[in-house]
Amino acid sequence: MSLSVVFDSAGTLMKTERAVFSKETGEITLGLETTLLVFEDKDRVLVLINAGYCDILSGNPDIPLFSWISENNISYAVSCGHGTFEDATRIIKNDSASALKNLQDTVLACKAEAEKEGSVFALNTGLILNLRKNSIEFMVAAAGYPFTGVKEVITSLKDMGAEVFVASGDRQEKLEAAAESLGIPKDHVFGAATPDKKAEIVSDLQSFGTVIMVGDGINDISAFHKADYAVLTVQQRGRRPDILFNAADFVIEDIREMISIAKRFV
Repeated sequence: MSLSVVFDSAGTLMKTERAVFSKETGEITLGLETTLLVFEDKDRVLVLINAGYCDILSGNPDIPLFSWISENNISYAVSCGHGTFEDATRIIKNDSASALKNLQDTVLACKAEAEKEGSVFALNTGLILNLRKNSIEFMVAAAGYPFTGVKEVITSLKDMGAEVFVASGDRQEKLEAAAESLGIPKDHVFGAATPDKKAEIVSDLQSFGTVIMVGDGINDISAFHKADYAVLTVQQRGRRPDILFNAADFVIEDIREMISIAKRFV
């Protein structure tokens, strides 16, 4: 029997800084947990924007967000929540009050916060839509860099004979680049993974042996329930609901603790 270890990315492998723009207040707040914000309202949907921050910042700040998306053939995907791609397209297209400038300001605020700690390794952007309100409710940006010791953890797991995977709601291109730098092959990387997709990945891997799911947020809960063993990492400080702790077989404060946990199952 083999061992597979599936990692979330942001907050698990990557120390992540976040910025959230509220269309209602017009203010940008730092440090909010994006997935918790989505799960606070059953009608909220997180949509990933597949564009680099340079592309975002080079656009005309005064044009409507959907015009920028359409004119530049920017793709997007539902990452979290129960909405469909068609729902997302309809809401973004009809929301003329949301300008590209709002997203640009959010990206700049997030990037500046992350750069206080060092070089930005990966940056993702997205929108939180509200199906009930039929509008964009928030714009979000997340920037991160690997926690200390992550690459050594990946190397140690592989040396034990474990297969290492990443399943995350982050966009595929950035996720592949980050994973490759850590020694994880592209065919072991699953981007734009919804909570249900993460659980499906875990289930598929169980046909080959034992699966450990490692995550830090509410969007990992379905995969926690499906996995043979669930590891909740709290290295990224923040608020977490009790159901995450209840679903976890192990709670760790440093990703390097995964080495001793994995040794129990190889």
